[in-house]
Amino acid sequence: MIQTGQVLRGRYRIERRIGAGGSSNVYLATDIYLGKKWAVKYLGCSDDTMWLAQNEINMMVRLDHEMFPRIVDAWQDEGGYFIVSDYIDGVTLDTVLSNGRPPAKKLLISWWLDIARAIRYLHESKPSILYLDLKLENIMIKKDGSLKLIDFGIAGRIADRGSLYGTAGYAAPEQYYNRGELLDERTDVFAFGMLMYAMYTGKRPQKEYKFQLNAIKNDLRLPAPVRRIILGCISEDKAGRYRAMSELMDELEELKGGKRRIIRMKALTALAVLLIGVFGAAAIRYVVAQPVDDAAQRMIAEANEHISDGEYTEEGIRIICGYIESGCLDDDTCRRFTYEVARNYFSVRRNYREALRYYEMLDESEYPEAGYCMELCRLQISFEEDKDKYLKCLEQFGGYNRGLGYDEVRYENDLMIANLYAALPDGEGDSAAINQLESGLSDLRYATGEGLYADTDSKFEAEYCRRLCILCSQLGRRDEAVKYGREALAVIGPSSEGLKEDILMIVEGTD
Repeated sequence: MIQTGQVLRGRYRIERRIGAGGSSNVYLATDIYLGKKWAVKYLGCSDDTMWLAQNEINMMVRLDHEMFPRIVDAWQDEGGYFIVSDYIDGVTLDTVLSNGRPPAKKLLISWWLDIARAIRYLHESKPSILYLDLKLENIMIKKDGSLKLIDFGIAGRIADRGSLYGTAGYAAPEQYYNRGELLDERTDVFAFGMLMYAMYTGKRPQKEYKFQLNAIKNDLRLPAPVRRIILGCISEDKAGRYRAMSELMDELEELKGGKRRIIRMKALTALAVLLIGVFGAAAIRYVVAQPVDDAAQRMIAEANEHISDGEYTEEGIRIICGYIESGCLDDDTCRRFTYEVARNYFSVRRNYREALRYYEMLDESEYPEAGYCMELCRLQISFEEDKDKYLKCLEQFGGYNRGLGYDEVRYENDLMIANLYAALPDGEGDSAAINQLESGLSDLRYATGEGLYADTDSKFEAEYCRRLCILCSQLGRRDEAVKYGREALAVIGPSSEGLKEDILMIVEGTD
């Protein structure tokens, strides 16, 4: 047993115990040669503590980041394992929050960003590291207000199998319950969401997931944007969480108020790619049509001079950003812009959180399909739990869409619904996607043949046929793939020449 005044390794004089965990004790020690204070962690001998000690040493010696203490010495004797690291003169967030009300929201957001940057650093290390134990007790606040993350005992490499280690309430299900799944960045994202909740409310998350999830959903103290981010972290299924800390940090930056403009421009770039790929470069001008004044017209002209490989260059984005933020476009144009961005995130990028955010800005009386899309977004985020509801909602959306008549929105929605069926796991929606496309194509050809709808440059017919060609090829239906491929090649216009390459490969490879 370590005693006050004891000198370890002839150098480190123990002053007092300053912390304790399930398998370790931490002591404040003075270096009798340097006069410097260190933290000494002691773990008694056992199979588990041997693994923990070796793992912590292996992880921490690789780190070079201001948020993490340095290891300066380590050894083993017959009694156990010793790790000497920087002494952090401060208190844990657990202590801070238990002694009073949580800090101001602005400070909390800054802390969240600091922690997220540190975890991103670990994830982007080579090889990548998972922290796996984010909680109030493992974050210290120094006297100068800066934060430090401590305790790397259970940190591990990405792709390690599920571990029995972790803290109830904070640890993701795939980690805490040892489900044998591969752990990845999203495992730390889950704990980060629970940490946000604990830091905002001062309450530690409960072990029972369903209970805690409902508590967060119904906690009126949480502002809606904070609740949305937390829920985006803590989906039981990894697929429903933010994919990486960088994606989560974008949301935190927007919450802080510093990146709204950048995020909006990313959406505009994505929209430009979608419209150019499907409808040609002229479609970009449609999105920002109907300007209020000459300034908006100049923006359109200037921005369209800065397009490279289907995307706006940095200069083009800067121009558009300045004009849009200036409010020189009329409300109708801004609404159509928001609608197209929502569709892009929903159907093409399949970023359902971002899609939901944009759809929520729309008036459902003007865009009735937004209601279906918002529900599909919410269900997609928790897909495994609400799969039947998702499919039922998708079927209802299809029924609503068929009643729209011969209208451009009808055909745009057809393509989007087919995309959503095709995105179902294990190919279970592929046949439904083909049926959706074939029905839409038949209806479109009837409408154009009867003069009920003008499919300019056959843009929709080409897209129906192109997607049918690709889907049929993926399912091994070669004759149909070739048929639809040839029909697509016959109607694809000059502005969409880039779409021909994949179709030619299918047609020539299966002919």
